Amino acid sequence: MARDNQKRRTRKALVEAAGRLMAEGRRPSVAEVADAAEISRRTAYRYFPSAEQLSVEAALEATRQNMELTIEAGPADAPVADRVDRLVDALSRMTMDNEPLLRQMIRFTIDRDAIEPGVPPRPSRRLEYVERALSPLQGALDQDELDRLAHALAVVIGIESTIVLRDICGLDAEGILRVQHWAARALVATASREARAD
Repeated sequence: MARDNQKRRTRKALVEAAGRLMAEGRRPSVAEVADAAEISRRTAYRYFPSAEQLSVEAALEATRQNMELTIEAGPADAPVADRVDRLVDALSRMTMDNEPLLRQMIRFTIDRDAIEPGVPPRPSRRLEYVERALSPLQGALDQDELDRLAHALAVVIGIESTIVLRDICGLDAEGILRVQHWAARALVATASREARAD
């Protein structure tokens, strides 16, 4: 777990450094971003093989705080299903607003191998958002069940789900959101029901 946190911190530091340099009007190389983040260039290139991919990630980073605030917006004792509903709404809005960038990110990473053992080709904030939304279930579900629920939710929301629902199913934005809400609620309800049965 500590190693996973270190990997997330490394990636976050690179993305934040890229954002700072871009805010100065620069188009930084991966090497320049590595230097600004005080991370080795070799490590930086493992996470981001191209400056273009890093720039896309940095552009999307601006949505992070809004996502976190939206998830936490309700009452502290609100049901997890409500937190997940807010996550679905916020992620759908972010996806619709940034769909060309997100599709580009998929193109960058679709054929890429893992960055290093335990680091997927495209680490995503989505899993962090899902884990945040599910945090009240810590202790109510065992860790394997909680991980399975988080992974299942990551499948039914976000850009990949949107691509399937738009490009294959032919749904518009409203239809996409309706299906994503239904799928997320069904997963949360099933996990809760299974936990009560245990």
